[in-house]
Amino acid sequence: MELTGFVEDMQIHGRHATARLLDKKVVPASETVAWQLALPLGTDVVQILRVRLADGVPLSFDETYLPEELGQKVMADDLVTEPIFSLLEQRYRTPLLEAEYQLEASIADAAVAMALSVSPGSPIFLIERTSYSVGHRPVDYEKLHYRGDQIRFKTRLLRRAAKRP
Repeated sequence: MELTGFVEDMQIHGRHATARLLDKKVVPASETVAWQLALPLGTDVVQILRVRLADGVPLSFDETYLPEELGQKVMADDLVTEPIFSLLEQRYRTPLLEAEYQLEASIADAAVAMALSVSPGSPIFLIERTSYSVGHRPVDYEKLHYRGDQIRFKTRLLRRAAKRP
């Protein structure tokens, strides 16, 4: 598997990706955000909230957190048409080398349900992703809330040969 963004994922599946920007602002880093971005608790970070659509259907509600210096640059861009991954790599020379994912089944709270046009309590596939740049520096932490009725993940894993006694 390789690290890809929403637009790249949709292109692979022959779908047209768009975004709706809900909010962008500077906020103090919560405990989770601070931990994921290796920053002191309460440090200012940029929060970007977007709904990602595939062929016009809301598919994902994305909460993105960036260190303030980098985030202020990204926040000035057109976040409806330009993917954050592309901005980081191409405009701000911040290569994304790897990411850590945490995946879990969840349910939509009222805010997520409204953003995704589903009922509160609907099944959600929650992905928490921290992307790293050079020197294993975290530069992007995201909570991606995917509609459970619209998403499927497929992977292939290799099994190591058993050790023989």
